[in-house]
Amino acid sequence: MASASSFGRNESIAKIAGLTIANAMIFQEVLSEQDERVKPLRSLIDGPDLPSALVDHWTYILDSIDYKPIFAVSRDLLRDLPANNDVSEAIRSMGKKALEIVGERAALRHDLMGRIFHRLLLQAKYLGTYYTSIPAATLLLKTALRPAIWGVNWSTLDGDPEFRVGDFAVGTGTLLMAAAESIVDNFVEACGVSGIMPRLGHLHRNLIENTLYGYDVVPSALHLTASTLALRSPDVSFNKTHLYCLPLGSDNAGEDARLGSIEFLERPEIEYSLDLFAVSAASPRASSAEVVGGGGDVSREVVTRPTLDLCVMNPPFTRSAGGNLLFGSLPASQRSEMQRKLREISQRSGSLFNSTAGLGSVFVALGDKAVKEGGRMALVLPKALLSGIAWSRTRQLLARKYELETLIVSHDPERWNFSENTDLSEVMLVARKRRQEENGQQGDVVCVNLWRNPRTGLEALGVANALERTRPANLGQGQGSGTLIVGGRDVGQCVSIASRELVGLPTWLLPCSFAQSELTRVAHSLINGHVCLPKSTTDASVPLCPMGDIALLGPDRRDVHDAFRLASHETEYPAFWGHKTDTNVSMVSRPNAYLEPLSAPASGRKLRAASDIWPRSGRLMMSERIWLYTTRVVCVLLDRPALSNVWWPMVLRGDQEDVLAKCLVTWLNSTLGIVSLLTFREETRGPWVSFKKPMLELTPVLDIRKLNQKQKLILSDACDRMADQSLLTLPQIVQDEVRSSLDSAIEEALGLSGLADLRAMLSREPVISQVAL
Repeated sequence: MASASSFGRNESIAKIAGLTIANAMIFQEVLSEQDERVKPLRSLIDGPDLPSALVDHWTYILDSIDYKPIFAVSRDLLRDLPANNDVSEAIRSMGKKALEIVGERAALRHDLMGRIFHRLLLQAKYLGTYYTSIPAATLLLKTALRPAIWGVNWSTLDGDPEFRVGDFAVGTGTLLMAAAESIVDNFVEACGVSGIMPRLGHLHRNLIENTLYGYDVVPSALHLTASTLALRSPDVSFNKTHLYCLPLGSDNAGEDARLGSIEFLERPEIEYSLDLFAVSAASPRASSAEVVGGGGDVSREVVTRPTLDLCVMNPPFTRSAGGNLLFGSLPASQRSEMQRKLREISQRSGSLFNSTAGLGSVFVALGDKAVKEGGRMALVLPKALLSGIAWSRTRQLLARKYELETLIVSHDPERWNFSENTDLSEVMLVARKRRQEENGQQGDVVCVNLWRNPRTGLEALGVANALERTRPANLGQGQGSGTLIVGGRDVGQCVSIASRELVGLPTWLLPCSFAQSELTRVAHSLINGHVCLPKSTTDASVPLCPMGDIALLGPDRRDVHDAFRLASHETEYPAFWGHKTDTNVSMVSRPNAYLEPLSAPASGRKLRAASDIWPRSGRLMMSERIWLYTTRVVCVLLDRPALSNVWWPMVLRGDQEDVLAKCLVTWLNSTLGIVSLLTFREETRGPWVSFKKPMLELTPVLDIRKLNQKQKLILSDACDRMADQSLLTLPQIVQDEVRSSLDSAIEEALGLSGLADLRAMLSREPVISQVAL
């Protein structure tokens, strides 16, 4: 009996197959208006055997005209359907709906089928197939293709075969479509300035035949890319496209693994297939390299990695950690072989990527291989790119070879993302590849913090135009917020930071850490070792240092689980287990559980010696991951050492004086401490954030070693007075009398003022309040 999951998968496959056939019908009807060799759909729809009539006519189109990416997959789908009246009537009903859609021509220009496809998408978790929303694609490509930053004569692009834009994970082509729209806009504007009549038909043909390159492993998605690009200008015929469906998977024995466009990392050519069914992920034919022509003849072809002026991508996000497995859509026998091949490619190619971060890191390295000097990458990636430990090699690649130009993030609590069907936090990035003669980082990076993530393409155009005319607020000097105004409404703010400074920081999240520029400026001052508060005329000198200089962080959760199990009775190994925000409410607490050493390793793991792990226990507990919306305390002082599964145990270096631990707890739970911590967070989904050990060790904290006796007394006394007092959640920070008392102690000890204003600003941050600005 089929499982519910397999039934759901089969249902999704059937829906996507239906969508593919309907899309081919639409394209046939539109094409018939321009090419008399193509019969109108309406002339076939009332015939006695519509499926057979479509198969015959689509075969004719494939043999005599082309359009293989559009009609080959649809024809083969129809061939595989059973011949009975129910199927025939279902196809006829689809055809009638297709004709209705053709009547609404505006819909055809806005990737209607791509949107439907995204709704039907199956296995998103393991394929990583979250596609870019139209507004996000519009904003990204309008930013990346600003005419002023390119040394291109846009008015000649109707006949220039050299300018190339490519996407190695093209999906349904949303980013390529947005690139095409931006190029057309640049072309028309340049022609107007030059007094030239724009030849839009020639431009469209050149875009399809020479400019746009797309690669994927999902046949139905690539089919939609081809039709969507063609429908931009259906009256223009073209002789070729550069859209390729590449093999993914291996044979039944788990051998001859094929990795799609990833293989471009180590060689410039890949055998490929336009028999779109021969490349499905789990197919035993997935490693074949076949092109099926209109008459079914089979030939072998190769595709060459292009040299690109612009690489656009929203790569698959699957990773090699947790449950989100690399190549997780494939059977285990194939998956292990493909992961092995990816490791080999990494070693042989010498490319800078880390598969622990996910296939996104791999695809950035691939994009680098293809982009020419002076070219650009425009990418949609997990926001963890900016601060994630696993993404450090990708940041290293970008810092070495690229000028970061623009970072765009969303602080809209309804849409942290730029992709469809996900709520994961993302970043959009534009970077220019340096020429060989250029030395080091030049200029500034513009960082856009959206308060409202555009819902429509029109809104996205408004944001892009506002960004063009708004001077960003420089974090290192001056004042202002760089507010973006669209239609009289504030939709975000933008700041700038020297590129050289940003790439030298341990976290690139800094300029994108907060929605409000003034709060980002405070974070900037902290990361540079001083405090610049709102309304202050001067920077305050405060002793700060990386947390790792004063504290040792203990073992992570895997080490603890490899040595201990949670006991139901009292043992000699106390633990501070879990982080329940309704009970973890005060800065001083006590262990709430006990552990006992394992006698045998857990399945698939190695046994760790309890004697190696326990000495790294501590009384100070620092949050490892939290929901900012519900969290009350980020650091706790226990009455005795313990281990934890969701807190980092900490031990102070050198002087173990209890008063110093109390000073540190007071700082970390104060407003300044929280601002500093959030600058080094790894953001997964808006307020769901984590603090990884390497980043915590670099986080600026109060240097308790440099405090005088009076300062120590003030801060430790605050900890004692508030020890068992309940703090409110972070969104209630303005009303929190305990937090106010902590801030007052910080102000008194360090000679500061203005933390009440900072608390108010922090309470307004959408990542904390879950309310849009």
